[in-house]
Amino acid sequence: MLVAVRRMAVFLVILAGVAVAVVIWSLRPDGPGARPVVLDPEPEWSGLDAQGRCEEALREVTHPDSWPVRCRWRRPGEMLQGQAYPPPTGPPPYDEPRVEIYVADTQSRAQVANAIAHELGHMHHTREPTFAVADWLAARGLPAGTPAEVWAEDYAEVFAALFSPPSDAWRAPTPRPTPEALASLKARFFS
Repeated sequence: MLVAVRRMAVFLVILAGVAVAVVIWSLRPDGPGARPVVLDPEPEWSGLDAQGRCEEALREVTHPDSWPVRCRWRRPGEMLQGQAYPPPTGPPPYDEPRVEIYVADTQSRAQVANAIAHELGHMHHTREPTFAVADWLAARGLPAGTPAEVWAEDYAEVFAALFSPPSDAWRAPTPRPTPEALASLKARFFS
């Protein structure tokens, strides 16, 4: 009888140990009863201010322009993503060449990089001594006399498509170039 009681005690201790292990295992973050953990894909991104986000996003832009990039949060209802203030210097706000980016809290790193590249595209065409509007219009298949506000946005969007992370965005009132056309434009205008 004493042997049976001992066996039963050992069995109960083992059973209790297994039960404790099962409870502990089920409470682990990856256990069967755990709530799914949703991780911020870029936790460091959400903690940055607008200027910090631009500095991080600028690393994604592959063209070696070195214009100052200043950033601020986009105001409620503001749709403008950025502005370029190209040289030559003049009265404010053209007194200091720079790019300004207006960051929305919901924008990803790639979207901010795309906005920066777009504005750098505006800086590029104003500073490229060999740039000729007629050549750009012909290369893009745009009619002579296309308004400056149209071809300049087209140029900036091509620049962004070439030098920022891939994006489906196209904010110019012109057709998006094919990958082959982008490669041709890059070789001709951005080498």
